[in-house]
Amino acid sequence: MRYKYIAYKYTRRLLPETPFQSIWESFGSWPMYSTLAWRPPTDIYETPGEIIVVLELAGVNEEYMSVTLFSDLLVVEGKREQPVTDMNACHRLGIKYGDFRSEIAIQCPVAHDDVKADYKNGLLKITLQKRY
Repeated sequence: MRYKYIAYKYTRRLLPETPFQSIWESFGSWPMYSTLAWRPPTDIYETPGEIIVVLELAGVNEEYMSVTLFSDLLVVEGKREQPVTDMNACHRLGIKYGDFRSEIAIQCPVAHDDVKADYKNGLLKITLQKRY
């Protein structure tokens, strides 16, 4: 598992809106956003001294996980590989495979040099120490 701290705030750049005469005129220029990344189920707890984030990542190899802490956001991303690659037919597909990404807003200052991550029994537990 890789961990890194980035000292600036996480921002997303939004595309500027362009006025169009009609909906048909604008259809060809709409940005098509598509992502294949899935978001794992996540629990977030707070104690007087810590913020605890638990992600359900059963079947994910630890070396494919990455944890990045911005000053205001925790980003956990990685990949779960599909165990069966040669399929003739699929009867049910309920487990998500491929790239995943979870973005968790951090509401209070945390110590970026005291981050603990523990991956056990398919659960990734990240403990962030609050900084006062």
